[in-house]
Amino acid sequence: MPFILGALALLTAAYVWYSRMKGAADMAGDLMGVAGDVRSAARRFGYKLRKREHPVDGIENAVVAAAGIAEAFVSLDDLPTRGQRVAILQGLQKNYRVDLGEAKEAAILGRWLVAQCQGPDPAISRIVKKLKRLDGTAAVEPLMGVLNMAASADSGSIGPRQREALEEMARRFQL
Repeated sequence: MPFILGALALLTAAYVWYSRMKGAADMAGDLMGVAGDVRSAARRFGYKLRKREHPVDGIENAVVAAAGIAEAFVSLDDLPTRGQRVAILQGLQKNYRVDLGEAKEAAILGRWLVAQCQGPDPAISRIVKKLKRLDGTAAVEPLMGVLNMAASADSGSIGPRQREALEEMARRFQL
């Protein structure tokens, strides 16, 4: 009897180990897919990550900067909803005259940039600064169009942290 219980315990342990390894392999495959999406989006926009430089400093396209700001903006007060993400894509298409594929890739790269900034607050500050260097005050109008569409997607109102972010953007662009 102890031999049977020992064999059963050994089989159970082997099954648990196998299922955990399979789960880890699946998760690694998913992460590689996400990394592949970011890489392809970066290639499309000519983004280059340079050594000893923050990832935001590699932005050379206003669409990518606007997508990053919009992704951070909708993440400030709560988790972004599907409606807000769709509104960001529509805002990028309308205000920057890009197709849906380009808008999706800009949003993917923008989300990655927000993650590299360790959160939405520092991301907005850093990316707005970069966008101002890229396009100057001409960047305000299309950016605000994207942010308005994203903010009005679900509730139609903005939260206190989003209001502070808009005030910071106005200070940065000296409006």
